[in-house]
Amino acid sequence: MCLRDQIRQYYDFWFGASQIYEEWAKSHGLTSNTLFVLYTIDEYSGRCTQQIICERLLLPKQTTSSILAELQAQGYIKKEPSSEDRRSKIVSFTEKGRQYAENILKQLYRFEEKALSGMTVGERTDMLENCSKFLQQLQNSIQLKEEK
Repeated sequence: MCLRDQIRQYYDFWFGASQIYEEWAKSHGLTSNTLFVLYTIDEYSGRCTQQIICERLLLPKQTTSSILAELQAQGYIKKEPSSEDRRSKIVSFTEKGRQYAENILKQLYRFEEKALSGMTVGERTDMLENCSKFLQQLQNSIQLKEEK
């Protein structure tokens, strides 16, 4: 298999995984962007900002702002000034939002754990190591291009 075929196979994986997450999120009344915003707020509990969400998920500021405004209107999140930088707001769950996010994220993790349990520990380890290696190689390739 030539490199171009392997790149196509990689895109098939990437687009396929994206579609699966989008469909799963949709079946729970969300977009995948909103799902991953919930995940990020949970993952960065107590220190999550709009900037972290934008950087982590590679979302435009406007998209992130719209998602956060909707979650706030639903009573799921609150924004409070950061003690370190008053211009920055810490995004956190309200009690209602914490319960909502925990429920959604538990279901997400069960779905992902079920998928991963179909692989051996070695296959999972190899997959993650190779994905990390590929990301590093992508980064190296971009840096080489920028230097020229």
